[in-house]
Amino acid sequence: MIGEPGGVSLATVIHIDPNHPDPGWAPFFLALLGLAGCLVLATGVAVTIALLRVKGEKKWGNYVIGPVILAIGLAVAIAGFGFAFGLL
Repeated sequence: MIGEPGGVSLATVIHIDPNHPDPGWAPFFLALLGLAGCLVLATGVAVTIALLRVKGEKKWGNYVIGPVILAIGLAVAIAGFGFAFGLL
């Protein structure tokens, strides 16, 4: 028990260093944004492959929509992970 000669006493002191402030929740949510960007990127790859395998007449949209989704996912992933880890 606490207070007995053989007891255990646990204590902590919280010290906020002004040179290393607490980053808060922002990096966590930006990393989640990066993960969402990875999902969109994977969707863009899947759509690109699927539309290239379509048989029959292809229009210009079949060649454009997949890479556009891929580019959007790549941009979101780079921004999310870049700001989360302080790379940008």
